[in-house]
Amino acid sequence: MKRYCYWDNMKFILMVFVVIGHFIDNLAIDGNRFSQALFVLIYSFHMPMFLFVSGVFLKYDSAHKLRWDRVIYYILIGYFMKAGMWFMEWIAGGDPNWSWFSEDNVPWYMFVTAGYLILVYVIKSLSPKLVLPLAVAVSLAAGYFNFIGDFLCLSKFLVFFPFFYAGYCFTPQKVENFLHKKAVRITGLVVMFMFGIFCFAFTERAYLLRPVFASRYSYSEMDFSYIGIFLRIFQYLIAAFMIMGISALVPQKRIKFFTGAGSRTIPIYFIHYFLVRLCTAVDLQMILVEKLSYFGVILLIGIAFAVTCLLAAPIFDLPFKTIQRAIAWIINKIKDKKVNIN
Repeated sequence: MKRYCYWDNMKFILMVFVVIGHFIDNLAIDGNRFSQALFVLIYSFHMPMFLFVSGVFLKYDSAHKLRWDRVIYYILIGYFMKAGMWFMEWIAGGDPNWSWFSEDNVPWYMFVTAGYLILVYVIKSLSPKLVLPLAVAVSLAAGYFNFIGDFLCLSKFLVFFPFFYAGYCFTPQKVENFLHKKAVRITGLVVMFMFGIFCFAFTERAYLLRPVFASRYSYSEMDFSYIGIFLRIFQYLIAAFMIMGISALVPQKRIKFFTGAGSRTIPIYFIHYFLVRLCTAVDLQMILVEKLSYFGVILLIGIAFAVTCLLAAPIFDLPFKTIQRAIAWIINKIKDKKVNIN
């Protein structure tokens, strides 16, 4: 399959933001203002944009079958992550909980993506003019129900689905042509700049948006029972403009290593979180901030970038490719047996 340099560059940049967000998470929780501002800024767009890009490259028509190998792959990787996190906490002397059907941590992305592959295939014959507004309406309404949360990652599934489906509705070329319009680029950059100023100038107020961008809580759980729906709309608008702004900064030409790294994001996503937990276990983040103040956070960002580059090396992708091939081989064998029986 032909690779699109622009999109691989975008995926690499987004993965850098993902890793940075996880590295500074504890600092944000502990009240470091710079980390809080940066955290909110990153979380306002990075996963909506990642899922949007994933949707852009998913296409179903009468000739396409549901890719069960990809569905199984994402679910399997998700459970591998859960098992690894459980084992790490157990080794550290904790008392980890295990749930087969609920997830509140990083594996959610794998489970949600698997669900989107199935859902979009089921509704592929429906008009996007019907599906997209309905998806947004369901997401807005879901915030009023407390039982919609981490079970089956349902809250994140509903909140982020409009981004994934919006990407699915357009070809990469159409999206690229739209994002590269001068008016779109300028508008995105202006809004991104203004929201960045808000996050850093009014950090305490901006950080109140953390549970909104987390997308896993009901409005009442966020203490926004009455205005929650408006904050969800605000989340969608900010994410849309941030996507436009970030897209304007993405290089369109092939960049040695970084473009290739953008095609190997799953290993980065899988492995980096365990490194984050190790750094947290030895209080690396706190030590850097206590010793170097804001420069400690900047150094931590540099470490996050270095980790992203390291894990993008092809050698880390080998086990994941092996798993993909194994799943595809098993499914093909099952199909062959069914054909022979018939």
